[in-house]
Amino acid sequence: MAFTVMLSVIDEKGKTSTTEVKLPTATVWADAVIMAQQIALLIDPLILGAITRVGVTADVELPVGLAASASANSDVEEGARFQFRTENGFYTGLRLPTFDESLIVAGTRGVDLTDTDVAAFVAAMEDGIDTSGYGGTDTVEPCDARDEDIVSLEFAREQFLSSRG
Repeated sequence: MAFTVMLSVIDEKGKTSTTEVKLPTATVWADAVIMAQQIALLIDPLILGAITRVGVTADVELPVGLAASASANSDVEEGARFQFRTENGFYTGLRLPTFDESLIVAGTRGVDLTDTDVAAFVAAMEDGIDTSGYGGTDTVEPCDARDEDIVSLEFAREQFLSSRG
C-alpha cells in the first residue's frame, strides 16, 4: 500500500494550499504517521505560512467499473459544489470537478437532485455506506472536520473555478 503525506498551509490572506510527500510502498502505517509529523517539523521553518493540517493518505485499488479515461470535453474547472449540514448545524461540503453538465437543471445552476446517480451520492453522504456487503463490518458515515455526522444537503449547484496554470 502506498502512503502520501499531505500538508495544508495557510497564508496571511487566508488562502490555503496543499503539498504532498510520497512515501515508499513498503512503508508501514505507524512509520507513515511518524514521518508525517517529522516532515512537518522540517518544513515549518522553511515557510512563511502556517501548517494547518498534516495527514496521511493511503492509495487503494481502484474499483472495477470506473471510467478508463477522461471523457471528451471534461474540464476540471467545471464542477458542482455540494454543501451539507452536520448534526450540530455546521456546514461542510465538497466540490466534484468535471461534473457532468447534463446533470444540471436546464436554465439554472442547480444540480438535478432527482437523478438516480446524484440521489445515490447524496444518500451516501447523508446516511453512509454499509460496508458489510463489500467485506466490511459497519456503516461508514461521512463527517466534517469536527467529526460530526453529515445529516442533510443544503444545496448542490454548478461551480466554476479558474485554472491554476
